[in-house]
Amino acid sequence: VNLLGADVARQCLDAGLLDEILVCIAPVLLGDGVRLFERPGGGTIALERLSLSQVPHATNLWFRVAR
Repeated sequence: VNLLGADVARQCLDAGLLDEILVCIAPVLLGDGVRLFERPGGGTIALERLSLSQVPHATNLWFRVAR
């Protein structure tokens, strides 16, 4: 199952429902938004990097959520 949107993904991460995270970074300013990794008062979540790839206008980071 793929989740789109930082808020839903963060809620699933907090509930322990995510196994992997794919972060696509592109140099585009979209305005305001929700921070994916902002966790005020939350515990630390360990991530293991699975891959790093680049395409002409983006960088993709794939992580496994360590349990």
